[in-house]
Amino acid sequence: MKDLSIFLKENKIKRENVFYCASEDFKDSEGNVIRWEIKPVTTREEETIREESMDYADGKYRLNVNRYIEKMVAEAVVFPNLYDAKLQDSYNVKSPEALVKEILDKPGDYSRLARFVQNLNGFKSLREDIEEAKN
Repeated sequence: MKDLSIFLKENKIKRENVFYCASEDFKDSEGNVIRWEIKPVTTREEETIREESMDYADGKYRLNVNRYIEKMVAEAVVFPNLYDAKLQDSYNVKSPEALVKEILDKPGDYSRLARFVQNLNGFKSLREDIEEAKN
């Protein structure tokens, strides 16, 4: 019989928040780029995000991938606080998903952050999935 104690919560490796340079557009008084704090999303949080990202049409449910990624990114960002009303007001938006796109108004910056969040949470790109399937 195998030892199931290795699966006890106290034996699980804790996933830590990481820091990521999302944009060169924000620097401190010494000229250092401000790094964003990103947290791993839990399976339960991801399930909620997936449910909130479903569209229903023609009797079928379909995942709205853009909405899903927006919500995953917003959930993962710890700093800057995308839920801060003053920060949202400064960009004239009312949601964390809209705010992150306003802060990162260079499409490449946003796209790189989205890929980083996906990778942090164990998702591979479609290209990686295809290559893995070939082997």
